[in-house]
Amino acid sequence: MRDTPSAGNMTGSLLIAHPNLRDPNFRRTIVFLSHHQADDGAIGLVLNRPLKKTMADLSATPGETAALPRVPVFYGGPVEPDDILLASMQWQESPSALAFRGFGRIKDEPVIPPEFQPGLRAWKGYSGWSRGQLESEIAEKAWILLPPTRPLIEMSQPDTVWHEVMRHLGPMYRLLAGMPDDPERN
Repeated sequence: MRDTPSAGNMTGSLLIAHPNLRDPNFRRTIVFLSHHQADDGAIGLVLNRPLKKTMADLSATPGETAALPRVPVFYGGPVEPDDILLASMQWQESPSALAFRGFGRIKDEPVIPPEFQPGLRAWKGYSGWSRGQLESEIAEKAWILLPPTRPLIEMSQPDTVWHEVMRHLGPMYRLLAGMPDDPERN
């Protein structure tokens, strides 16, 4: 599934930053594509950049996040970084697939049904691509497209998961992933 995708719908796929992608917003990231249409563009959420905060840490007023105090907060991307978005991501075994449900911005006071609370996450900002931009970046090999898997969605070690993916992709990726950000420091 690492081939360049067609112009079809890539919603639900994971974008793995190629080791050569140097943009600091996406360096060594894994992005979940929550929306993609070739004629519309794409929206994604970075999965492996936890901010090591919860919704309670971000609450400006007491009680504002009373129902969500333990929800972990992640860096979602460079678009609208002051907005906090909520979504639930749960791995289901039968059939084996990701259940994703977006709830929008926290300021819109979304109602979260109890069945979606276990996989609830929050993101500051999101990632966005205009029409044709993501397809172009994939064709230029900035991204590797993979299907979601349970370990990548549940991500017990977000700080090391990108390197693990590179090791599994093969020796060339493992070698490229081990290179320093600044080659002069090698």
